[in-house]
Amino acid sequence: MAGALAMAAALPSLAGAAVTCAACYGLGALLLARFDAPLRPLERFPLAFLLGAAGLHLAIFSAMALHVAYRPVLILLLLGLIGGGIVADRSRTAGGWAEYRSLESLAPEPLALEPLVQITCGVIFGCYTIFYFINAWAPESSPDGSAYHLELVGRYVRAHGFEPVTTNMYAGLSEGVEILFAPAFAIGRHSAATLVHFFFTVILGLLIYAYGCRIGKPRVGAAAAILTYVSPIVGITGSSAYVDVAAAAVVFSVFYWLEIWDGSRDSRLLVPLGLMAGYGYAVKYTVGVMLLYALVFVAWRARRLKPVLAVAACASVMILPWMIKDWVYLHNPIAPFGNALFRNPNLFPLPEQEWTQWLRSYDLANKWTLPLQVTIYGDKTQGVIGVAFLALPLALLALRFRAGRRLLVPGLVMLAVYFANIATRFLIPCLPFFSLSLALALESAGPLLALLVVMQAFLSWPMVVSQSSARYGWHLAHFPIKAALRLVPEDRFLRETSPGFELARMVEQYVPRGERVFLLNGIPEAYTSREVLVGFQSSLGLTLQDMLATTWSEDSQPTRMLLFRFPGRSLRRVRLLQTARLPAPQQWSVHEVRFLNGGMELPRRPEWRLRAFPDPWNVQLAFDNSGATRWRSWEAASPGMYIDVDFGREQQIDEVRLETSPDASGVQVELQAMERGRWVPLAGRPDQRKITPQGSLGRAAAFEFNARGIHYLLLQDGDYSADLVQDDPGEWGVSVVARRPGGILYEVRP
Repeated sequence: MAGALAMAAALPSLAGAAVTCAACYGLGALLLARFDAPLRPLERFPLAFLLGAAGLHLAIFSAMALHVAYRPVLILLLLGLIGGGIVADRSRTAGGWAEYRSLESLAPEPLALEPLVQITCGVIFGCYTIFYFINAWAPESSPDGSAYHLELVGRYVRAHGFEPVTTNMYAGLSEGVEILFAPAFAIGRHSAATLVHFFFTVILGLLIYAYGCRIGKPRVGAAAAILTYVSPIVGITGSSAYVDVAAAAVVFSVFYWLEIWDGSRDSRLLVPLGLMAGYGYAVKYTVGVMLLYALVFVAWRARRLKPVLAVAACASVMILPWMIKDWVYLHNPIAPFGNALFRNPNLFPLPEQEWTQWLRSYDLANKWTLPLQVTIYGDKTQGVIGVAFLALPLALLALRFRAGRRLLVPGLVMLAVYFANIATRFLIPCLPFFSLSLALALESAGPLLALLVVMQAFLSWPMVVSQSSARYGWHLAHFPIKAALRLVPEDRFLRETSPGFELARMVEQYVPRGERVFLLNGIPEAYTSREVLVGFQSSLGLTLQDMLATTWSEDSQPTRMLLFRFPGRSLRRVRLLQTARLPAPQQWSVHEVRFLNGGMELPRRPEWRLRAFPDPWNVQLAFDNSGATRWRSWEAASPGMYIDVDFGREQQIDEVRLETSPDASGVQVELQAMERGRWVPLAGRPDQRKITPQGSLGRAAAFEFNARGIHYLLLQDGDYSADLVQDDPGEWGVSVVARRPGGILYEVRP
C-alpha cells in the first residue's frame, strides 16, 4: 500500500510534462495547418512540436507579463491547445495522404532501412531513451537545474507572473525553454520540468533521422541520430532541467526550415522560419547567431530584400519581449551582458568581464588540449561528447556533396560561438550538423560507419563512462528507477545526490518567509522559497561580499589615507578625479571622503549632492562613516573616474582626506574645485599615511547587512571567513541559528 501511494506521488510529474509537450504539438499542428508546409509524416511531428513550443512560450510569456499565470489558467491554456491540435490533425487526415503524394518532387522518397539496421538502431535508441527517461523522472539534482533554472521558474509560478529579480544575473538571460517549464512545474514540480527537456532530447534525435530521410539517405540519418543521441553530454544535459539540448533542437529546426523553404520558395514558410530563428534567441543568446545565418541564407537564395525583412519581422516577435523585459526590470536589454554599454545599478561591468573571460578558458592552461578534453577526459570542460567525434576531421570529406556543404556551414557557425563558453555542453548545438556530415562522409564505407556508431553507443553507455577516463566529467552514472517511482523518498535521494540540498532545506525551515539570506556560493535554490542572494550574482551581492572581505582581508581594509592640504578657501563643489590607467582587475576604491577646516571635519548634511562615475548608485558608501563599506568603480581604473560633491552652499575647507585600501594603491587622484563653471586643480600631490581601522569591522559589516534588510547569513565549509565567524560569532555580530553538514546558518543581529 505504501509503495502504491509513493508511486502515485510520481504521477503528477508525468502529467505536467505530458500536457505541456502535448500542448506544444497541438499548437504546432494548428500553425502548420495555416502554412500548408510541404512536410512528410516523419518530419511533421518534431517540427510541429518545436514550432508549437515557440508559440506556447510566447503565450505563457504574455500570461506572466499580465500576472494571470495561475495554475488553472495555465492548465486551461494547455488543454485548449491540445484540443486544437486534435482538431487540426483530424482535419488533415480526413483528406487522406494526397498532400504528401503531391510533394514527391520537393523531397526524395525515403528509403527503408535494412532490418538489421532498424533493429540495431531501435535497440540503441530504446535503451538510451529508457535510461534518460528514468533519470529525468527522478528528482531534479543537476547543478544549474536545481539552482537558477528552476529557482526562477518556481519564483514566477509563486508570483503568477514575472517580477523584478535584480539580485540574480541569470534572471536577465532569455528563458524561452524555462518558461515552458512553468506550467509543467505548476502541475508536477521539478521533475515535470526536467521531463519537458527530456522530450526535446527525443525530438532532436527524431529530427536528425528525418533529415537523413529527406535527403534520401536514411542510413546517414539513423547513424547521425545515434551519434548525437547517445553522446554522454547530451544524455546528462537532456535528462536535466537545462536548456542546451532544446537549444540544439531549435538550431537544427531553423536549418530544416531553411531547407524546406529553399526547396519550395513558398513565402508562407518564411513565417515559421522567422519564428524559429527568433525563438533560438529566446532559448539561448548564443543560438541567436542562427538568425543571422538564416537572414544571410535567405538573402543569398532569394536575391530580394522582402523575404529577408519577413524573416526578421517574424523573429522580432520572439526576441523583443525578452529584450523589453530586461530593459524594464534591469535597464539593460541584453542583461546580464553589456553592462559597460548599458550602465545600471544591478550588474557591474568588471565582474561580468571576469566571468565571461573565465567561461572562455575554464582554467584550461593549453587550449590545444580542448579536443581531447571534450571527447575523452571532460574533467575541465564538464563532460564529453564521445570518443567517436575524434573522427570528426573525416567530416570534411562530405564537402564533395551538396548536402554536406549545406550541413558544415551552419555547424561551423555554431562552433564559432562555442568559444564564448568552452564547456562541453555548449557543443551540443553543433552535433547534429557534424554527426550528419560525418555519417555522410562515411556512407560509402558502410562497415566503418557501423563500427563508429556501435563504438559510440558502447563507450557512451553510462556505466562504461563511469569506468573510463571521462568519469570525472559530468555524466549519467545511475539508473534511479526507485527514486523515479518515489519508492525512495525524494528528500533522501536529493540528500545523497545533490550537494547543498540539506542547506537549502535548512534555509526553508529556519529563515522566516519574506526574509533574505546571503551566501558566498550557491545552493540548490529551487528547493527553497526563500530569496537567496549569492555574492557574485548581482551588484548588491558583490557589495555585501565586499563588506565581508573587508573584515578579514587586509588588502580591502581602510589602512591608507591620501591627505590633500591647501590654503583655506570657500568652496561649493569639489571633485576627486582618478587619472591613472590600470589593467583589470585593479580598480579604484574609496572607503571614506572627509572634508575639514581648521582640523574639524565638516558634518555631512542632507543637502549635499553626491555624484560618482562609473558607479553613481553607491557613492553614499564613501560618505557613511563605516569602515566595512567602500565605494568602488567596479571597472578597471581609468582616467575620468570621479567622486563629485556639491555642498549646496559655500563651505570653508582647507583639507580633504581620502581613506582607501592597499588594493587601490596604483590609482592617482587629483583634487579639483569648480570655479566659474570650470574644474581647476585645488591641491598638489597628496601625502600618504597609514591608518588603523576603528572599531570592529565584523560588527560594522553586520550593521550594514541589517541596514539593507539582510538578516541571515549562510556560510558553507570552505568559504572565506567561515572558520573565523564560527570561532567567534559574537565578534562578527551574528548568532548561530542552525547547523547542517556543509554549512552554518547565522542570524545577523542589529
